[in-house]
Formats: sequence, structure tokens, C-alpha cells
Amino acid sequence: MIIINTTLSFADEIQSNAIEWLKTDYMPLLKACPLVNSVDLFSIEAQQGADDCFALQIRFNSTESFTMYKAKFQQDFEAALYAKFTNQFGMFKTILTSL
Repeated sequence: MIIINTTLSFADEIQSNAIEWLKTDYMPLLKACPLVNSVDLFSIEAQQGADDCFALQIRFNSTESFTMYKAKFQQDFEAALYAKFTNQFGMFKTILTSL
């Protein structure tokens, strides 16, 4: 299994709307992608006064599915996120692979 773990932090004034958009618009699009196994959104517990952060996890059953997703779909999904929240969020992406 491979997981794209994207940590997101939104500007305070849009945070509630951003989370709602992720749940109602963005995540259903990801789930509809035939290469994606599942999609989840988590709240990250604040540490040492850090801003609110969220983890969007996209799971793939195989390396082949992940590789094809990166080649065909990832750029479009990320472009939609950037277009919606230009200059109003931070993002850090980690790729996790099961051992």
C-alpha cells in the first residue's frame, strides 16, 4: 500500500470553508478516480502552539496504481486545490509505503 499524506494548513478566515470544500467537493472527486483505493481527512492535534493542520490521505493498493495516478491525475488534482485557495494555505506532502 502507498499513501500520499498531504498536510494542509489554511488561513484562519477560510479554514471552515476550506474543510467543507475538501469534504463535499474535492474528496469525492479523488474517490471517483479508479486508481485510488480510499481517501480520508484527519485533524492533526496541535503541538506547541502550532496552527491547525489537517492530513489528507490518498491510498493506493499498488505501486502501479500510484505511478499511474502521478502520471495522469495528480497534477490536475493539485491544480484544483491551488486554484481554489491561491496564497491562502500551506501544504507539505509525504509519500508513505507499507513495509
